[in-house]
Amino acid sequence: MLIFCLSFAFAQEEERTNPAEISAAGKQSLFKDASAFFSAGKYEDTIAELSSVEARTNGREALGLAAYWKGICANRLQNYPLAIENFDKALGHSFSPQDLNYEYGQALFAAEKLQEARLQFRESLRKKFKRAVSLYYIGYISRELGDRKKAVTFFRAIEKLPVSETAEVLQAAEVQIGDIYLDQVEKSRDAFRSVDTYVIPQYRRALAINEKSNIAPEIQNKIVALQRKYDLIMFNLRNGRPVQNPPYFAKASLEHGQDSNVTFAPTETTVRESRQASAFTRADVMGRYTFYQDDWMSISPELRFNATYYHNRVPEIYRNDNYYIAPALRTAYEHTLWKKPASVLVDYDFTQSQRDVNAKEKLEFSSRSHAVMLGERFNLFDVGESTVRLRYRLFDSYTDSADSKTVSFIYEQVFVGAKNVFLLFTSYDRTRVEDEVFDTDSITVRGDWIFAKDSFFGTTPSIGLMLTSTDPVNDQDNRGRELLVNPNVRISKGLGKYWRANLKYDYQNNDSKDEDGFAYKKSLYSVEIEYLF
Repeated sequence: MLIFCLSFAFAQEEERTNPAEISAAGKQSLFKDASAFFSAGKYEDTIAELSSVEARTNGREALGLAAYWKGICANRLQNYPLAIENFDKALGHSFSPQDLNYEYGQALFAAEKLQEARLQFRESLRKKFKRAVSLYYIGYISRELGDRKKAVTFFRAIEKLPVSETAEVLQAAEVQIGDIYLDQVEKSRDAFRSVDTYVIPQYRRALAINEKSNIAPEIQNKIVALQRKYDLIMFNLRNGRPVQNPPYFAKASLEHGQDSNVTFAPTETTVRESRQASAFTRADVMGRYTFYQDDWMSISPELRFNATYYHNRVPEIYRNDNYYIAPALRTAYEHTLWKKPASVLVDYDFTQSQRDVNAKEKLEFSSRSHAVMLGERFNLFDVGESTVRLRYRLFDSYTDSADSKTVSFIYEQVFVGAKNVFLLFTSYDRTRVEDEVFDTDSITVRGDWIFAKDSFFGTTPSIGLMLTSTDPVNDQDNRGRELLVNPNVRISKGLGKYWRANLKYDYQNNDSKDEDGFAYKKSLYSVEIEYLF
């Protein structure tokens, strides 16, 4: 299949250019009409006119040119028997321009006269006409005739030619070498090891030449098919859940925006308004790699770094400058539940934050936390996965009275529609603080609707709404039951293979009886650029 695609491509290129001998002949009165037909793409009329010329002349060179020209026209009409007849005639008249053997070889190849075709391509190579393509045909024909060693020699010879000559066939030649290796090793007892050591690296070498070529998907399919056939890599876990491919995920982002009302939490238990706006810049880097223990367990180390800088340099604003580092370890034990894929989840998260807590324009220790989570991911509904989690968090603040312990019960549900996706998140959080007046019980419900990719002027929009109801257990008279309403909008646009731009809007309204200590409103607008590795 590959060789026929290439033959078509080479033939198309020949149709776009006229051989020098034909261009020169058009200036002769004897070939004037033939040249007009040929330039107009009327190849049958050209052949008829050239036959008339043959009947009117006895000149050896003119007869050779006419036969050669008829052969070119027949090739373009895919009338290969007629092409072969006329190229043979031209050689009989000792008329052999630089491209004749190449054209003759293509006609013989299409007519499946492989040994004769190989001789013509050898002659084309000797004339230094289309050396890379001629070598490719010689190598392919040698493989078809059973001489694999000679075929590899000719395919490898292409690598030694200048890039300007090899561009159209080098990748295909490397694939052919991989195919030959595969033919040889599949007959051995230790085939899987040889495929992993020789064949797949050869295909990868071919793919690396041009990962965006027309045959690149075919090469990738060859690699994946062999990996599946010989179990060289794991594609699915024992319960049928697919593995992460590739096993790594990493991204870096830079965000710039405007916060209409910068808030800060000096004791990590209260929220105070600055009543001032500020532009901010935030950088975020995150990476994760998943290791698999056979087909039953995955272990994913993760690391995240986030830093935020506020441009309004007044103390109550810039004391919010911060960065945090958050390593984590996530594990999943794969099994089945109700005859469907399920996973037992065990996670550990650590976060350490530095903030300008004392408005010294210096980032100092702000807080650290340890959290462990036990959960189960399963398929309760056919529309998407369900996850339940039990989480315990220890929080250590720079202010001892703000140290706390939180127990959370979390339920998440994914609803996958024909085009759009809806994400539901609910949690109950019970937080007990060193200073008991700040103890809280809260319930959070969040929904995110993610629209189909490219559904809105080539973008991927999403809208979300989060509601958090907080019960200040030991301070109800002062604060009452608080409600945080947090709608948000995000519009994403892919910029090539790795880049993505996000336009974001977030609004928060926290309602509390204690308006000075806990009530606030704010809007955040930002633009973010992400790079996905």
